[in-house]
Order: sequence, then structure tokens, then C-alpha cells
Amino acid sequence: MGPITHRMNEARPSILGVDPGPWDRVRHWLVLAPHPDDFEVVAVTLRHFADAGGRLTLEVMSGGASGVEDVFAAGWETKTSVREAEQRESCLRFGLAEGELHFHRLSEDSEGYMADSEENRVAVHALLDKHLPEGVILPHGNDSNADHRRAFRWFQTWRDGRKNSPLALLARDPKNLGLRVDLLTPYDSERSAWKAALLRCHRSQHERNLRTRGIGFDERILGPDRAAGVPFGFTAVESFEVLC
Repeated sequence: MGPITHRMNEARPSILGVDPGPWDRVRHWLVLAPHPDDFEVVAVTLRHFADAGGRLTLEVMSGGASGVEDVFAAGWETKTSVREAEQRESCLRFGLAEGELHFHRLSEDSEGYMADSEENRVAVHALLDKHLPEGVILPHGNDSNADHRRAFRWFQTWRDGRKNSPLALLARDPKNLGLRVDLLTPYDSERSAWKAALLRCHRSQHERNLRTRGIGFDERILGPDRAAGVPFGFTAVESFEVLC
């Protein structure tokens, strides 16, 4: 993919499906997901790209066992297997093409985050070299979650070393600490129900959120999406900062 230049609308963010942009030229999207369940955070955007004929590949970088409570499952291996099974179920419901979902279980530190190590950096760079995607979707680096910060940093160091960098969509999620909103994907109540069903496939996260926050995992994601849509007159939106 050749160099892309795109000047964002200064009056408002671009609207996916309404405003043309470099995202319309991408035929292969790599979803670089630190955890099982990061795919669903941007599911409406991914559905748009898939319906437009784009290829989607999901690479899940960590097992995410630290996010599973002992009351749900016992043991690191069991917890990791549970989260991977949840991701498979959601991707099947989404309709992700067979063979486009991969798990990596990068080494973790004592707190259960992906270790901030040369080994993991090299592994992520090799993964990106393998695919050479035209577009990458991943969490924004300005985030309270260490896995999100590290995934972004490893991606950015790989991207900085390339002459023809892929387009990157940096997604906002509930732990994001701020981003420049360049692109919005609006969605209605019908699509909200569809997205909620995908999120509830992650039962370990749904039940943990119910116990610790009093809301399900679906509402944990959809609530901020609805709030972000209010200033623009939309029911809900997925939000991105765009790196061209």
C-alpha cells in the first residue's frame, strides 16, 4: 500500500460509511488485540469492513488469564483456555473467516500483563512482518492498561521502521485516557443488541463486571459508546484516532 495522506475534517470527525478516507482503500485489516475481547470493542467497524469485502485477521497477543476470577475458573492454564474459547465463540457468531483467528500467549510478568521484554517485542514485530497488513486496528497507547500501552509501543516501533507504513486505527475503550477523535463509526439500537451479544460471549468478563461494577461487560463497552455519540447526535459510536 502506497503512502496515504488524508486531512481530517476540521469541523467534526469523519464518519465511516459517509466520508471517504484512506480506510476505504484497505483490503486487509489486522486486528492486533492484546486480550481476548478487544475485537468486540470495535465489532461494528469490523463488520463494516467485512461487509465491504475486506479481509480481517485477528491476532490475540496474550492469554488474559489475569482477568478471570477464581470463582469462575481455577488455574492459569484453565483460565487462559476459557478466554480463548470465549473468543472463538464470539468470532463464530461474528462470522470471522476460518483460519483468521490466532492466539499467541506472549510471556507475562508477575502482574499478569504481557512482559515488557525484548522477546515479546520481537515476536510482535515478526507477526507484523508476516502479515504486512494495509491497515491495523489496535487500542490507543494513552491507556491505563499496561497491555494496551505495550502493544501500541511495539506496533509503533515496527511502523516507524517502515517506508510504507500501514494505516492505523487506534481505538478508544473504557480505559482510554484521551485521544484525538478522527473517525467515528455510528451504530443504532439494532446493531447495539448485536454487539452486546458478542460481548456477552465473554462470560468470564461479563460475570466479573457484574460482580465488581454492577453492570455487565456489554454495558461496560456500550455505555461509553452511547455517551460518545451524544455530541454528534448518534445513538452510539466507536471512536478512533487515525495514523496515516
